[in-house]
Amino acid sequence: MDTRPLLAELERSTEGGFEVVQVPDELGSGFGGLLALPGGEKIAIQVLSNYEDVPEGDLVPSTTAPPIQRVTLRRYLADKIQCVVERVEARDLFDIGAVLGARPDLSLAARRFVADQDALLLAERLTGWSEASIAEDLGAYAGVDPRQAVVTLKMLLSWLAEDARGGGST
Repeated sequence: MDTRPLLAELERSTEGGFEVVQVPDELGSGFGGLLALPGGEKIAIQVLSNYEDVPEGDLVPSTTAPPIQRVTLRRYLADKIQCVVERVEARDLFDIGAVLGARPDLSLAARRFVADQDALLLAERLTGWSEASIAEDLGAYAGVDPRQAVVTLKMLLSWLAEDARGGGST
């Protein structure tokens, strides 16, 4: 799906209140930016084309911008865990840790999402990172502490080890 028409509508409807930070690629598969709220605060918005329909139950109105729908944190967490398997970006580890830090009640669901992945492939992805490579990967993000991503990495590896021993809670 080409997201450029959505970007154009967002820019038009916010009358300059949306600052593009990541421009769409040549296929228009996504973009990112900062949306200025009426009080002056800014929220980061990332729009990516999706190759599957998101069930209505996985969408909720944004609390900061109600006309915009977003995926639930549960769905976001499931997608982030899948992203760890599909790509190698330490930002995904940081995001998983941030969600679980804010919503520890999602930990059991996160363990299930981990158990749903190919354990060997996930372990390969996780063990491919070092503390130094995580710090380097996250260096571009201001205010992001790479130690949080390392803690998440170790937690996911421990869940895999427990599942391999048959002691997981999935």
